[in-house]
Amino acid sequence: MAWETPKTDWHGSSDSEGVYTGDRFNAVDFNRIKNNLDYLRELAIKLYDEFSIVSLGADRTPVDYFYADEINQLEENLKTVNENSLRRSYGNAPTYVDNGNTMDFVELNRLEGAILDLYDRLTNELEGRRMLTWNFGMKGGDL
Repeated sequence: MAWETPKTDWHGSSDSEGVYTGDRFNAVDFNRIKNNLDYLRELAIKLYDEFSIVSLGADRTPVDYFYADEINQLEENLKTVNENSLRRSYGNAPTYVDNGNTMDFVELNRLEGAILDLYDRLTNELEGRRMLTWNFGMKGGDL
């Protein structure tokens, strides 16, 4: 799985009649978030103890629906990766219910911003680890 840069500039607004204009969450966005969380887990277990997150299955297509429990699981997977690695504070995730609230641009920015922050920090930690070179034997000497 490959890392894909999160979208952290979600925007939207509603006019006085309640008509929404702005970004819309779709299958591409769901897949990016789902796959980036899988990537973060793989990155984190290189540095921390083994742990697992719940699989959300195959990538979604434009005709697939998103359910509240799947969106909640994205949030739960972020929480699991965070709690098993850096333990940063990324705010409180709402709980979604069927036919209830949907993710808005504020929550999407929080979620994808947290994913990007974890990625940056874990990558820096992995790349910044000191590697000690061991030389066994005598350089240029005869035994």
